[in-house]
Amino acid sequence: MELKDYRCTRTALYQHDCLGKNDISARQGYYIQAHGIEEAWEQMATRYPEETEVGFTIQEWKGFDVKVVEIKRDKYGNIIE
Repeated sequence: MELKDYRCTRTALYQHDCLGKNDISARQGYYIQAHGIEEAWEQMATRYPEETEVGFTIQEWKGFDVKVVEIKRDKYGNIIE
């Protein structure tokens, strides 16, 4: 079985005052390579053993290609092709 990328999020309440304290969608994810969801969960459990009872969200993550382009403008603000 090949390695897949998983986005994992801690579901325990954050202890410090931040956007993610009560809103899980505002939390930073951890990106883990694993052979399956169970293995990704185990890696999170190793990092945060005190949070295993609360658990983690684990979802398969598909990367994507990003193309970065530079747009140049002349002194009048027109795009230079």
